Amino acid sequence: MSPLGNKVTSHRSGTVIILNIKIIIMINTQNKSRNVKKIESLFTIVNTNRNTIAMTVTMSSFSLLIVLFAVLNTAVITAYGQQTDTINASKIVNASKDKVWEIVSDVDQNQAYWPITILKSIEKTKNTIERDVTVPAPPFMDNKAHQTITLNPEQFTIIENQTQGAVTGVKTISLVQPEKENNNNVTEIRVVWNLDLSKVPGIGQGFAKNGISNSVTEALDKIAIATTKDTRT
Repeated sequence: MSPLGNKVTSHRSGTVIILNIKIIIMINTQNKSRNVKKIESLFTIVNTNRNTIAMTVTMSSFSLLIVLFAVLNTAVITAYGQQTDTINASKIVNASKDKVWEIVSDVDQNQAYWPITILKSIEKTKNTIERDVTVPAPPFMDNKAHQTITLNPEQFTIIENQTQGAVTGVKTISLVQPEKENNNNVTEIRVVWNLDLSKVPGIGQGFAKNGISNSVTEALDKIAIATTKDTRT
């Protein structure tokens, strides 16, 4: 485990310097011990008696990955941070649940709202769809994903289970009538997305979550616009 509580795996190749809110720097010290000390509360050097120094830096405005391959005998690390995260989002639209359901349950048209490309439908029944898609992925990571989608029209709920790809997890879309709202032509679209980011290096997890969160917001906006079109009843 690293000083930040992250899982760290290594192989011999070069030096990786990671700057991301909290920065990890791993350097070969030729088996020399170093003591703990602070420099103006920005840098903390953690004691080690083998061949690494771990330095954490608190940054507030940027994230950056710098990979330096040195001639010295050093090590490349991959830092894995928090493995799971959740995105919660919702939007109220002026349309009935039936009208909104017609839009969100038409999963073959997901590309009109979500940043995916459907590659192949593997199996499809009335309320279950299994398919391969491409989705946004961090640099140098596979953007192919496998999804199983379950529709529950009685509960106005869609469960999308993504089991392969750089980011996996379960996205649940549900349609409800807003609290204290007696108008049947008003619907709240709720999205709860439980993410598994364990395959994404720590440096990219913040970017990945922000990108997914933005895609949810954009999808809800597009769905809201679709409910105003006369072509859907």
